Amino acid sequence: MRQTLLTRQQPGLVRRTLLRVVLAMPLFFCQMAGLARADAPAPVLAPADPTSVLLSPAGAVLEVQGEAPLSTIDGMSVLQIVLPGGAENLQLSVPGHTVLRWSAAPQILEPRGAVSRAREELLARIAGAQAQLAAVRARQALWQSRPQDGSVALLEERDKKVQELIPDLSREATRIDRRLKLLQEELNNLPASPALGQKISIVLHKAVTGAASLPVRYSYSLANCGWRPVYEINARPAEGKGVIDVRLMAEVWQFTGMDWRTARLTLATGGQGAREPAPLPDWVVESAPQIQPRAAAMNLRARKEAMPLAAAAPVQDNAPVRADAEGVYAVWHPAEPGLMEGRARLQLAADAWQAPLRWLARPVQGDNRVWLTARCDVPAQTVWPQGQAEYSVDGQSVGQGSFAPRGGEVTLFFGADPRVSVQTVADSKKRGESGFIDTSKNWTWAWTYVVANGHTKPVTVRLERPAPQIVDQGVSVRYDDAPPSKKNEKEHMLFWDVQVPAAGKAEVRHSVTISSPTKLPLLPDAP
Repeated sequence: MRQTLLTRQQPGLVRRTLLRVVLAMPLFFCQMAGLARADAPAPVLAPADPTSVLLSPAGAVLEVQGEAPLSTIDGMSVLQIVLPGGAENLQLSVPGHTVLRWSAAPQILEPRGAVSRAREELLARIAGAQAQLAAVRARQALWQSRPQDGSVALLEERDKKVQELIPDLSREATRIDRRLKLLQEELNNLPASPALGQKISIVLHKAVTGAASLPVRYSYSLANCGWRPVYEINARPAEGKGVIDVRLMAEVWQFTGMDWRTARLTLATGGQGAREPAPLPDWVVESAPQIQPRAAAMNLRARKEAMPLAAAAPVQDNAPVRADAEGVYAVWHPAEPGLMEGRARLQLAADAWQAPLRWLARPVQGDNRVWLTARCDVPAQTVWPQGQAEYSVDGQSVGQGSFAPRGGEVTLFFGADPRVSVQTVADSKKRGESGFIDTSKNWTWAWTYVVANGHTKPVTVRLERPAPQIVDQGVSVRYDDAPPSKKNEKEHMLFWDVQVPAAGKAEVRHSVTISSPTKLPLLPDAP
């Protein structure tokens, strides 16, 4: 009777008790399922940190040595690992065990890299700014709407508040909108990291008991990372015979969604272009030769263009770097491990070359520039791969260009010298016939080059002009130069080494006459 009375007096207590029991039943069954499969692996949501990374201009190969969670269900042992988005060419092994098969399934990744975290923070700031803007515009709409009811006094008081609040709300909306555009621009300039990867399930040939994890080794390749050589070349002409400071930097980038914090990094030059040469063409000699199609290179390797270097890419600490040029491809081993997600520069080598600056003029009408150049012998004991270079003189930037050593030497250009110039004066351009009955035609061009030096020291300017290349028989060339020109037959070039005194000038007179038979339809022109 007492129990019945309690039940009647406290029906809410009974209902609350039954509700707790019903809600606890799914949790109870889940716990029981967990106990039934206590050896189920913990969920793996992120790729494991690589042990070593081989970085080439076209991508990277990542190697991982670690532990993978193990589950044994129905007599079958399965290991699980996660690969980042874009991973290819998976190679794996489980020491002491035989892999029966492996399968892949999509896996959502947690952002762990520096760029990924920055992107998530930007998205959160954009969402917050959008919410603020929506609230301000809602207040604008509320105050701009006119109420249907109300006394004259209330309407006048409302109009007074509207005149005070609407301008402030408009300014606030403009400020938030401007900030939104800047945040969106920053987000657009931030490369996206992969948000979807692969969960790899590795099935072993024999079941394993009594272990929650097993050692595993695997490697895979990624294309959203790479490097390229970049040079910083600075000329110091005032120091003795001239010094050229050369720094070889590695412009590196990786957008894998993770930081390679402890990975041993290796940079390799790698092979680019075709994997094999084109076949030899057929050489058919006949009276009416047929145009043979030109053989194309086979098995071209796809190459992704290098990502442009961001101006704010940081330069990492100049830790020692060991270079190895014994193999087919040159490699560098930075002593400092790891590479954060994003862009950076690593210094690979630095040297000071003794090389005097030279002045070079290739005069044409309307162009009075004289160029600063230097020819350097490239040290053989250091690897200097071809790459882009940033040139400067006494620390002042003069532009960018390529750096391509050939035959143990390289010619460097440092822009035009503003204190040295050359003026071109066209003296004459003539045409006429000669011979007893006009058997030949003649063309003559004459120029005067005035080289001016504004330095306090004398300079030597190498002045270069193209030499006519004669193909037809019976055509001849004659020069009338003061001082006499020298000729480079290999490059079809005429040149003078002009000594220009300090704060002074020097002249070169150059005349070319081309003669040809009258019957030859020749109409030459001079560049």
